[in-house]
Amino acid sequence: MKIALAIDIFRKPEQVFPWVAEPERAMCWQKGVKGGEILKETPEKVGTTFREEIAENGNSLVMQGEITDYIPDQLISFHLESKIHKVDVSYSIVWNNNRSTFAVKTTIHWKFPINVVSLVMGRKIRGGIVHQTESELAELKRLCEASRPN
Repeated sequence: MKIALAIDIFRKPEQVFPWVAEPERAMCWQKGVKGGEILKETPEKVGTTFREEIAENGNSLVMQGEITDYIPDQLISFHLESKIHKVDVSYSIVWNNNRSTFAVKTTIHWKFPINVVSLVMGRKIRGGIVHQTESELAELKRLCEASRPN
């Protein structure tokens, strides 16, 4: 399952990027993330591993993650794995016409038995993920634009 969304934020990339790259700030707009910890941090960021807990509708899920790509103020990508899926997600920021276009691209590979369920319920599952992501992006925009510009 692939999902790609974008939103314009009227702040410079260096004002938006910390809201994605710093776990404490990311948890402010990624409402499903309830906690986590860095397991191994690398100076260049790529290869940094972490664990995070996702909670939704009374259910929780532990995900193991690794930063797979990192360009300060431009791009951060992750590979995440849980007992139900593998996720590759990339957040990018492009500055143009006095705004940052913040894009998220996600690829989800479901594990058994969710992969079977997704054959029947795929459209509904995808719709829920898109709705949640749009809500999170709106919150990211609100947080970024509410902070003082440089």
